[in-house]
Amino acid sequence: MIGFVRFALFFGVVVALIVVVALPALASPFLTRMVRDAGVHGGELNVTIGMFDPSIIEGRAGQLRIEGRGVTIGPATVGGIDLTLIDASYFDRSFAAVRGNLRDVELTAGGIRVAMARMEIDGPSEAAAVSGHFTPAQGADIVRQAARRAGVALDRVEFVDGDMRVTLGGMTARAGVAVEGGALVLRPVAGAPAVLLIQPAPSDPWRLTDAWVSPDGITVRGVVDAATIARRATAAP
Repeated sequence: MIGFVRFALFFGVVVALIVVVALPALASPFLTRMVRDAGVHGGELNVTIGMFDPSIIEGRAGQLRIEGRGVTIGPATVGGIDLTLIDASYFDRSFAAVRGNLRDVELTAGGIRVAMARMEIDGPSEAAAVSGHFTPAQGADIVRQAARRAGVALDRVEFVDGDMRVTLGGMTARAGVAVEGGALVLRPVAGAPAVLLIQPAPSDPWRLTDAWVSPDGITVRGVVDAATIARRATAAP
């Protein structure tokens, strides 16, 4: 009887180790495939969950980490991705919150092809705070595209001492950026009309809340519905 009890205890320990140590490692290829099926394509991708996470047997993960390089997510291409989904479900592909960052992001927003150096995200899945940074070259490119869309060909766009300077017809004026009505606009200091840079469509699951120019480029802040983006990526053909 004592021997059976010892065997049962030993067997229980082995099973527990398999569940909390081995299964997370074995699940990585399956989870990676699942994330690819959910709309993350191309490039390098690795999806893992933490060791000692017994919720795996319920089809959930306390933390599910997604790391990759050179991937495509919906309409965006991403040079680097490091995201952690909190309280994620494998079955319905839902998650309670998200945190992490994207690097070298390119996408079309408001009819303009946008390149962004990095994007930080943190918060609940349906209303996460997001902060994006454009280098001076990337910010200048957005301004030039917006001006061309308005029928204006700028001579030069520069970032000098924390200011943006725009040259047209040989005349140079300082300019800043702001968020008006959820859109990113160029606001000339001289009092000229604002120029629309980026504006989300009514159906887009993101909105801007703040923006400013600094010596190293343009920073924008906003709120994103990451859960909706994930659902749309999953539904895309």
